[in-house]
Amino acid sequence: MSDSKVIPLTASELGYLWTGCSINQMSKWYLTVFVEHSNDADVKDLFRFALQVTNEMIIGRKRILGSAGCPIPLDFCERDISISSPPLFGEKFMLYYMHNAGRVGLEFHSRALALAARIDIRKYQEECLQSAIQLNERVVDLLLTKGIYSRTPHLPTPTVQEDIQKSSYLNGWFGDTRTMNSMEIANLYSIIDLLVMMETLFTGFAQTTDSEEVVELLQKGATVVQKQLQVLNEFLAKDELPIRPSYLAELTDSNKRLFSDKIMVCHLAGLFGSLLSQYGFSLGAVMKHDLLAAYSSQIAKAGSYSEKVTKFLIEKEWLEKVPGATLNGSH
Repeated sequence: MSDSKVIPLTASELGYLWTGCSINQMSKWYLTVFVEHSNDADVKDLFRFALQVTNEMIIGRKRILGSAGCPIPLDFCERDISISSPPLFGEKFMLYYMHNAGRVGLEFHSRALALAARIDIRKYQEECLQSAIQLNERVVDLLLTKGIYSRTPHLPTPTVQEDIQKSSYLNGWFGDTRTMNSMEIANLYSIIDLLVMMETLFTGFAQTTDSEEVVELLQKGATVVQKQLQVLNEFLAKDELPIRPSYLAELTDSNKRLFSDKIMVCHLAGLFGSLLSQYGFSLGAVMKHDLLAAYSSQIAKAGSYSEKVTKFLIEKEWLEKVPGATLNGSH
């Protein structure tokens, strides 16, 4: 008898399978819209591939969760999108969105694989990771081909190995301060890229809903993101590094409803969760006091807003409970 038949899912395996299923079930509807609103043949093919990969992941997750007797996350439906509405985003932004979503997917699937123990779960998560890698390759190749890939800056190549000689390397507020190192720069741009995407997405969402409370929530989210961009861009400017352009110009003037309030606010919540994860990951590589303080401050502000979004979802009964521990059954 294989261990997949006798060993129940661990918390790590269940958590990533269930959460992944929930994310995929939301993503497929955004991808469905992007396929419909793509005019460029290569862009349309990319989104079709992304949609195919997403649907295959959903089938796999449902199969494993079902065989374990676990509940399947509630899905969105065709009523959560309006295909007949005019496009809200230009193709350049949709590609930028796909690139950032692909990055988040790579991180999610690699962690899901690293935390899996059961043979069949490891095999499934490996397949998901390989699909995410293929999608990322296609996105990056297309961005490069079209000349719109945003690289992080090139740095001078070190000619000799150099040790840190004094503790002032950690400074950032005063004294013998330094420029950011390559890891700090890489992670900072990763956070900024996500924020730039969120700014355009939330602004677009806000112009298509007729609910005042949802408009207020989305506009507040865009404001939080814009303030964080201002803080983080100061570090780039100080080190004379290029600042990422905004994608707000990629918004159309359409105010026709394209997505339901539920699927927009759920996406809003998910992206702030991804943002907090990016900050947390980046903290481990920071050796500069002022950058560390900035990250800590922005985490608190993003977390405070994220809590408000969560409360809103609970009030609307739009938030499903993730499977968790029980006081008399966890071991």
